[in-house]
Amino acid sequence: MAPVLQCPDCGTKHPLNDVPDAGAFACQGCGRSLKVPASRDGAQGQKPAPPPQTVAAATPPPGAPATQVLPVVTTNPPKAAPEPTRRPTAASSWTRPAALGDVPWWMRLLLWIVAIPIGFFVVFAAARAFGFFTSSQLSDLFLASSRKRFWPVVRLLPFVALVIALLVQAGVYAIARLRGRRTSAGTGGVGSPIP
Repeated sequence: MAPVLQCPDCGTKHPLNDVPDAGAFACQGCGRSLKVPASRDGAQGQKPAPPPQTVAAATPPPGAPATQVLPVVTTNPPKAAPEPTRRPTAASSWTRPAALGDVPWWMRLLLWIVAIPIGFFVVFAAARAFGFFTSSQLSDLFLASSRKRFWPVVRLLPFVALVIALLVQAGVYAIARLRGRRTSAGTGGVGSPIP
């Protein structure tokens, strides 16, 4: 929006483009004589406008209408940045487990020791059930002398690694959750609800 001059008496806004270049002009609302500010260029954006000053009425000669210097006012003041909205926290009976890093190293080591044989057993039992690993391939693994005897086992190793990793991760999560429940039960609270 273009800058305007505002009359202090009636509040009428006069666009700066419609105001004469110098001197005074009559207010369209109340007829009061108003002076044009000397720095019109600053109001149009070519130079920075000086800060608004208090309005001082000039003493007119007797019988002449009063004349006043007005500050430049913009009709659209700059808007303040909106405040970030906060997501309301919902009360929940589910408690957040303790951080996964709170599980001691010896518990993690114990989980790995238990998960490795279980992972091998699960994968090889599933492979035997679906026919991907036969009993003759198992006997060839121990009795044959060629390098091809290892291929049936090698192709199952990625699945073994995946099952072991899942078992360890699930165990760490379960231990952290149990420790979190014990901590919240010991303090008498319900734990920290999910935000």
